[in-house]
Amino acid sequence: MLETYFSASKMLGHLRSGPSRPYLDGFAAALERQGYGSETAVRYLRAAAHVGHVMAERDASVSDIDLAAFEQHLRTCRCPRARGGRRNHHTIYGARLFRRTSKK
Repeated sequence: MLETYFSASKMLGHLRSGPSRPYLDGFAAALERQGYGSETAVRYLRAAAHVGHVMAERDASVSDIDLAAFEQHLRTCRCPRARGGRRNHHTIYGARLFRRTSKK
């Protein structure tokens, strides 16, 4: 399902090797079912991958996403794949939506 939104094998490899990997295809399918446009879905999927890495760094699982900790991380983020940790409504909302979807 991720191939619907990402064509670069390097990015697909990154997404599929991170802590959020077990949930990303299902999250992508949920975004498609809910009618999100591809640009928005890409932003949300990137946020989902990012929040997974942040939680892993804090020894937490994806099922224990702490949005306050993620927002705090974004203030000083220098993660190379997160484009400087862009902190905007897409990043926060994408992480929130991912948390809700991954708990089902």
